[in-house]
Amino acid sequence: MNIVLDKFYYDALNEVGNIGMGNATTALSQLVDKSINVSSSALTLLSVRDIRKDENKDRIGAIVRVMGDMNGGFILIIRNRHSDALSDMLLKGNSSEKDNYMKTSAFIEVANILAGSYYNALSKFLNLSIIPSIPIISEGSADEIFSKAKMHMNGKIEHIFGLTTLFEVAGEDEYHSLSGDMYMLLDSGSLQSVLESIEEMRTR
Repeated sequence: MNIVLDKFYYDALNEVGNIGMGNATTALSQLVDKSINVSSSALTLLSVRDIRKDENKDRIGAIVRVMGDMNGGFILIIRNRHSDALSDMLLKGNSSEKDNYMKTSAFIEVANILAGSYYNALSKFLNLSIIPSIPIISEGSADEIFSKAKMHMNGKIEHIFGLTTLFEVAGEDEYHSLSGDMYMLLDSGSLQSVLESIEEMRTR
């Protein structure tokens, strides 16, 4: 299905992203008792070809399946070393901070918070029922992570929205800046539902 997005739709989706990132910032800061700021770039519509350009295999991805009024998913992909650094910051002072299982769990929790914050904002903003699953982990290139995501989700993924996410963590004697990529994957029916809800807002 060929769906055309004008500036109003992009602006609405970006506003949802800003609300979601604000909620994620609060949740992550409370989780680790540190100042954490999560910000993101403007949403961009991507093709599978864009994803396949990045052949670097030192990536880890958290995949979240989305159900309800939307069928698709959410993926957070970052470099392995950034994932380790983020986990180290989250687990600093914890007796399990060197445990690989706990590091993976910390990354899953970050993805869970980001996905939950974004889709909660989207659900309230557009009055849609959206239910995200618990994240699963995949490692390798972005293309390999997307291939696993497609197997994990129901239906055909026809539309990919991407944005770059920046994590800034500040403590008493530390500051770290890490980046990753977030993706929202939808089939045409789900995207149409989103756009119809946005259109209703425009005509009120």
